Amino acid sequence: MSTGPSPDDVLQVTECAVCASRQLELAIDLPQLPLTALYSPQPFAEPPACHDQGLLVCLRCGHAQAAYQLPQSLLYGSEYGFRTSDSGTARRGTDFFVGALERYAGPRRFKCVLDWGCNDLYLLGRLESRADIRIGVDPIWKDREHENAESSIRVIGGTLEALDFPTALSVRPDLVVCRHTLEHIATPRSILQRLLEHAAEDALFVFETPGLDALVRRYRFDQVFHQHLQYFNLTTFQRLIAELGAEYLGFQENYHDWGALLVAFQKHGKQAIVQNVSPAPFGPSEIIARYEVFRDQLSVFNEVLQSFAGTTVYGYGAAQMLPILAYHMKNDLGSLAAILDDDQERDGWYYQNLIPPIRYSGTASDLQSATVLVTAVDNAGPILSKLLEQRPRHIMYPFSVI
Repeated sequence: MSTGPSPDDVLQVTECAVCASRQLELAIDLPQLPLTALYSPQPFAEPPACHDQGLLVCLRCGHAQAAYQLPQSLLYGSEYGFRTSDSGTARRGTDFFVGALERYAGPRRFKCVLDWGCNDLYLLGRLESRADIRIGVDPIWKDREHENAESSIRVIGGTLEALDFPTALSVRPDLVVCRHTLEHIATPRSILQRLLEHAAEDALFVFETPGLDALVRRYRFDQVFHQHLQYFNLTTFQRLIAELGAEYLGFQENYHDWGALLVAFQKHGKQAIVQNVSPAPFGPSEIIARYEVFRDQLSVFNEVLQSFAGTTVYGYGAAQMLPILAYHMKNDLGSLAAILDDDQERDGWYYQNLIPPIRYSGTASDLQSATVLVTAVDNAGPILSKLLEQRPRHIMYPFSVI
């Protein structure tokens, strides 16, 4: 059995990424947590690598972060392939982001927009009317820049840490956007500082990350996983940008896309004084208490699921995060006949760390006599709408809050 990366390749976190405090408390312990987003056209012959993980909370500023940082090559190997335009949830999240940008930018047109973590260029495509120059930076484009079909968008395949700004950019960006990238970075302070240094003096920044407050408030601890190293709340984000000399403009939350926290700020030119920073809403004790409720809820749900043993049960939605949900249920979902998905290209595929095959939803002719478990929990709305029309015998959803 594969046991995971060498201990020498795993970094144990001992310092807060926001305030550098070493007063960190382990609020959640996640031993042998599986990796996510690993699919294959064949069942895996060997169980995949798992590794211990946990959620640390800073007792000084309230920032939360992963207890261990795994090698990037393991987390984002050739099998890892999330694309914004392939995900309905992500597309709707981008619509929300663009709407927020309209609020903070007003009628302003920009000389250069830089999208850090540009993915498949979906967001930059939406910003065509906003900027003269559009540039995207993302490691997924490394050695693939020639595959970019959008001639009006320049892509840079690599990390922001390695980017030589004066050489790579002909003009300082006056709009910097970032959707769901900062949470993947081990050193967010140094990255933001670098962006502020190389941006235009009047630059507007619009950043979005999954929000810790929404995660805790909704009991969604299945959203703690290896790829996410940082878990910001509004208080810690405000503190970070203030200490870097940026001026906070406002925030919005999108509870329909990972409880996203969107923060707008602008370059200020000198270090700001951090004043009136209220304590984070959820400290370690509250997080621990809510995590116990989460575990109890999934334990009861798992008992209900097991009571349908011997009948036809399908999952619906081959979500990338499903292995984490199964981990917390303590169930490999082996009792499911299949996991149905509306993406026909996934028909016949498998998860690396779950038993049931993935089947195209159009092939399930016995749905009306079956029990269906919503397995893509962050896409519950559209899935429930479809299921209520098709009328399976039972519909199951693992959480109390949608």
